[in-house]
Amino acid sequence: MPVFREHERLSGLDDTEYADLKDFALANQTDQQGKYRPVLTLRNGRLHTGNYVGVIETQRGTVLEILPKVELVAGDEKRTRQVFLKMLRTYRDLRAAQFNETGIAELRHFNMLDVFVRLFLTNLALLTQRGLARHYNSVEDNLPRLRGRIRFREHIRRNVANRARFYVAFDEFTADRPVNRLIHSAIHKLRPITHPGNQQLLHQLRICFSEVPRSERPEVDWERHRIDRSMRHYDAVMAWVGLFLFNHGLATFSGKKHVNHALLFPMEEVFEDYVADGFRRHQRDYHVRTQGPQKAFARIGKADAFHMKPDIALVRSGKVRFVLDAKWKRINGDSTDPKHGISQSDVYQLYSYGRKFGCAKVALLYPRTPEFRSPLRYEFNDKVGDQQGLELFCFPFDVVRPDESIREIMRWLASR
Repeated sequence: MPVFREHERLSGLDDTEYADLKDFALANQTDQQGKYRPVLTLRNGRLHTGNYVGVIETQRGTVLEILPKVELVAGDEKRTRQVFLKMLRTYRDLRAAQFNETGIAELRHFNMLDVFVRLFLTNLALLTQRGLARHYNSVEDNLPRLRGRIRFREHIRRNVANRARFYVAFDEFTADRPVNRLIHSAIHKLRPITHPGNQQLLHQLRICFSEVPRSERPEVDWERHRIDRSMRHYDAVMAWVGLFLFNHGLATFSGKKHVNHALLFPMEEVFEDYVADGFRRHQRDYHVRTQGPQKAFARIGKADAFHMKPDIALVRSGKVRFVLDAKWKRINGDSTDPKHGISQSDVYQLYSYGRKFGCAKVALLYPRTPEFRSPLRYEFNDKVGDQQGLELFCFPFDVVRPDESIREIMRWLASR
């Protein structure tokens, strides 16, 4: 199975697969907000991976696995995959999917597509142990025995010459409901694509859903399905169903006729969510806000314009104390260049946030690498009179040990 890193050139594919992937790349140059963020890029006429991590299955069945460009565990591809899957537990709509860390470790020899399938099947097995959700469904049928209420007009019309049947209406307690039809459809979709190690469990679960038909209109069933308080054991499973049937929690890709499956995650967002979750878990002094609070940067007449929303804000006593921005990018703390590879536009943005919210310190967080292990401290040259100075910190964030990174970051931010 071909394994690539972000921004790596694709190789080892036949001409047909390469052409299909090129068409897929051309159909997916922007994200859902219209921002240029290609899934695959063309450079000098050759295809390269982008900032997405996950799996693509070609129409010929070849699975391309794309791993993070930053080695999450140096020199260990399997552990890098394991840590990335751990990061996914905090990503957007997948938070409900209940990634079991022990289970992830046991599946480190699988590619990511098969890991996703196994995690789904494991959650589904737990669901079936608690029982499928059922409801009463009104049914009308022409039966050879009396059941429920006879519908006399229809009974006479159909059975005037056949006294051995009864046209009746009755309520049936059945598992045939939208949520179960969607699950059965997801099971059916996964049959031809998953690893042999998953097939036995998949077959057992198909038997559990044998009384439930597959969804004929999945989009309609998704809109109609409801999970009430008695069905909380469905939450984790439906997060996976949304992933496999509709790409929920992922980018929505066009041009799917060129590939069989594309389960790809934008690493900038995965890293941002993982960092925010780490601050919620590993410090208690500040309330963590993401994508807010929102403030207008300017006005036109009486209308606010150019709203700013910090990626991560640390709030105490109702006031934003620190603004943080997580960036999935390699920087070089050992470089003699005073910018160390930090984007000037990112600095401008943090400066404007810091001044607007009245902060003393703002911070950019980058993944920890061998070239970036110690914080960088900058002081903005904008102090006028008694105005409070604004400091910018750039912190290395260790995705393997987020608790240690957050303790260190908070120590720097809290110091005078």
